[in-house]
Amino acid sequence: MIPLIRVNMRRAVGDWRLLVVATLFPVMFILITGLLTGSAKEPIGLLHPSARLVDLAERSGDVKVRVESTRADLVDDILRGRIVAGVVGLPSSPGTVRADLVTESAQTDAVQARTDMIALLDLIAAEGPRVRLTDTTLDHAHTPAPLSPFAYVAPADLVLFMGITVLLLSSGLVQTRRLGIIRRLAAAPIRRRSIVAAEMAGMLAVAVGQSLGLLLVGRVLFGVHWGDPIAVGLILVLLALSFAGASVVIGVWSRTQEQAIAVAVVVGIAGGMLGGSLYPLDVVGSTVREVGHLTPQAWAMDGFIKLIYHHGGFTSVLPEIGALAVFALLLSALALRLYARTVYSPG
Repeated sequence: MIPLIRVNMRRAVGDWRLLVVATLFPVMFILITGLLTGSAKEPIGLLHPSARLVDLAERSGDVKVRVESTRADLVDDILRGRIVAGVVGLPSSPGTVRADLVTESAQTDAVQARTDMIALLDLIAAEGPRVRLTDTTLDHAHTPAPLSPFAYVAPADLVLFMGITVLLLSSGLVQTRRLGIIRRLAAAPIRRRSIVAAEMAGMLAVAVGQSLGLLLVGRVLFGVHWGDPIAVGLILVLLALSFAGASVVIGVWSRTQEQAIAVAVVVGIAGGMLGGSLYPLDVVGSTVREVGHLTPQAWAMDGFIKLIYHHGGFTSVLPEIGALAVFALLLSALALRLYARTVYSPG
């Protein structure tokens, strides 16, 4: 089966359209989407704020606010990079506003946040109350790596374009079948499952190469900290196996290469939309979220969110890895069954 894998790899590498989809498009989408979604506003946490301060902050074009429930939550969000600073409302006498600005260190973002909050407090002071602001710096704290503005779009576009790339490889299976290569293989003492495995192995190799490149680009160019490498690797391999199984299904079902390409693009984009590759699933309703988890993309994105946003370890993504393993097993079994039933038919 090595020759079949070699032929498929040569076909994939020699197709400049596939190379563009696999390499250039993802990098462009990560850059453009990240710049568009990355807000210039400073994320600041508020604890026990006055109603006037919340109103001014929400109307400001320079900051975005996150109301915290406890000081421990506020400090945790600062240390994890979810906010650049926090403002704690302190008990004060009538006609006086007291607040404590909490920052992790004298970083540029923290200094800018302090400037923005002073401007808002000056507006309150202009309305009559006397304002007093104190500063607290969280020195010598062990902090996780700050989140990159591309922390969501990098894994989202990786998942999206891996799906489209691997599914597009289904057109190669159509070509192999129509050229009669499959019939010649059928005459040889080769098991059908071996042929399917060879097809999927070629697709998996393409997906692994694409993933390694995008992981490197995400880390070096966009500053994305992917998290536990073993967990990231397992998520991507199982996701690639799921896509490879689906790609074989499309290749077996399609009559022409054009039909395979059209179906691959539609399925890849639709799966990406449902799976959270185009928008976070936490902004949609529970029904849409549950439907989205009928796709492997959603489970992969859940795993990346745990690894990147929550700084989770390998054990934290075991549910996502298990779900992706089920998808890979079911889609591979479906690919083998459909292959055995239809691939040797004429045309």
